[in-house]
Amino acid sequence: MLYGVSYYPEHKTEEELQWDLKCIVESGINTVRMGEFAWCRMEPEDGRFAFDWLEQVITYLGEHGIKTIVCTPTACPPAWMIEKHPEILYTDNRGITRPFGGRRHYCYNNPDYRMYSRRITLEIAKRFGRNPYVAGFQIDNEPAQEGTGRCHCPVCDAKFQRYLKDKYKTIEAFNRRSGGIFWSQEYTDFSQIHLPVNTIETGTAEHIKNFYENPTVRLEAERFASDCQIEYQTLQSDILKAHTRYPVTTNATGLATNSIDYYKSTKDLDVYAFDSYPELRNAEVDSFPYAFARGVKDGKPFWVLEFMSGGGHRFSGSGRRQPNPGALKQAVLQSYAHGAELMLHFQYRTFPFGAEQLNYAIVDMDGIPRRRYYEMQETAKLLETLKPYQEASFANETAILLSYNTHWALRIKPVNDDSFRYLDFCNLIYRQLEQIGVHADVISADADLSKYKCVILPAAFILPEAQRQALRDYVAAGGTLLASFLSSAKNEDNVGYTLSLPAGLTDVFGVCVSEVEPIFDSNHAGIRLTLGEESLDTTDLYWCDLLEGEAKPLGVYTDTYKKGSMIVSEHGFGEGKAFYLGTGLKDPAMRRLLDYVCRQAGVEKDPFLLPEKVSCAKRVYEGKKLYYLFNFNQEERNIALNGTWQDVLQGKITDTVTLGANGYAVLLEV
Repeated sequence: MLYGVSYYPEHKTEEELQWDLKCIVESGINTVRMGEFAWCRMEPEDGRFAFDWLEQVITYLGEHGIKTIVCTPTACPPAWMIEKHPEILYTDNRGITRPFGGRRHYCYNNPDYRMYSRRITLEIAKRFGRNPYVAGFQIDNEPAQEGTGRCHCPVCDAKFQRYLKDKYKTIEAFNRRSGGIFWSQEYTDFSQIHLPVNTIETGTAEHIKNFYENPTVRLEAERFASDCQIEYQTLQSDILKAHTRYPVTTNATGLATNSIDYYKSTKDLDVYAFDSYPELRNAEVDSFPYAFARGVKDGKPFWVLEFMSGGGHRFSGSGRRQPNPGALKQAVLQSYAHGAELMLHFQYRTFPFGAEQLNYAIVDMDGIPRRRYYEMQETAKLLETLKPYQEASFANETAILLSYNTHWALRIKPVNDDSFRYLDFCNLIYRQLEQIGVHADVISADADLSKYKCVILPAAFILPEAQRQALRDYVAAGGTLLASFLSSAKNEDNVGYTLSLPAGLTDVFGVCVSEVEPIFDSNHAGIRLTLGEESLDTTDLYWCDLLEGEAKPLGVYTDTYKKGSMIVSEHGFGEGKAFYLGTGLKDPAMRRLLDYVCRQAGVEKDPFLLPEKVSCAKRVYEGKKLYYLFNFNQEERNIALNGTWQDVLQGKITDTVTLGANGYAVLLEV
């Protein structure tokens, strides 16, 4: 595993640099990441390039066994460029142009900026593409971060109009598919359509309140902006790949923080990479982002280019708490267990200046190694010990399907906001599966389903015909499908189906939706869930898709006017089974339902029960099950293993394991 830190030699005096390099070498890490914000040093004047300072550091580290991820610096265009080309500046949805003085102040569609981006990328590729001390390349930095992914400048507006014309061909087709007759929004030319004034982009302001724009235009604007980010990324990746055989990627942020379709954006990159800053103080680290990361490129290992390192200030006045002793090591091992092959802490040494001054780091501003440094050193040794198991594979039998179109559509026109959030619901299902001992992949709604015994379709608000057909074929061939409320309500144009819901799948589930409503605190109703020989009472959550049809009722309302109506169903279709969950369920009812569905599908569960705040990752090594266990409690936990296992780190055979506070164990099937 590649393990290390982000480092910024351009910030250092010669004395600081030599001290840092000495400590970095002694830490035992094998990778650093450099250069993402150093354009003004790489190209101090228009057309004059200077890379000696960076190459000297890369060479010194390389000679000591440490390789470098080299970044293109295009997240921060320098002052001379802005002075010469002010038109490259980013314009937000309010029409405000970002001035020089922050970061990400560029329009990703501006032709002049793309020219400069190509040129600096080419110079970096020629200089470092074959350097033996380079491990890979990062394009830009956190594309679309901090509200910079939905530019509204004249260049972007005109390009959006061309995008719509290329897709819909005629304005008549656009008017028909978008329902332009509503509110007299039929156009006579694509030049009349402009980028929406409101956006779902994280951190941006709603420009005009109570202004409800056409949902088709809104969704197309999200797709357009995502595609433009991908296009800008590709112009750099094509140049790099022409000059290097090292991996090329960029660093995503969260699953959808910046509203880029990562399933699509990563297709032409060598590896999916992202940044992650989980809480490491008395907290359980969520593995859902890792499951998502594996699924982006069909199970390939992923990179974490920035990861939590310690406590300190953030951009704002708030800060991050210091991790518990052992929590850094545990978190790095957890990422490795779930499929990471690179993990870099942000950052090595705390910044004394700039917008990120006093920020979290492995060492403080004085550069003196302390607790976090020594824990990083121990972690590097631990990863070397586990190197033989890096090739262990994943063989999960359950998949959760995720769709960016659904995410975008449910942010444009929310359902029961803020009680229900689509990605949170996907995460909830993943975590509840973990609690019953079932490991799930998180994959694109367009992915191949054939290798899974059970597929879960959470709130598939937008479900195009091709995806519906894939689900039909999957169940007919013997698969088990669990879909939830809001499934197949809209087509790919973000327009509601005029068929009975779930549209195009009523025969698969054996039900149709008779009526719908959001569930608030004021209108909860009771439900009796009957799962084989077990019955339990619970209440509804989030939303209600009231069901009718020939399917077997697993859940029935017990009060209000809904009494006796079906809300959870089971139905045979072809060789398989299809379950429909018409509402959310409170715990433990949701876990019981998931357990029932997985048992019907024949999904294998973990052979041991884990206490609260203890999680595990499951892999297969040379045909044997390999488990990584993590205790996120601050007290030790004893776990009976149900059989005998080899404790890889302790070098013994055992049927029990004791995990200390922020402890871990690696167990191989005997």
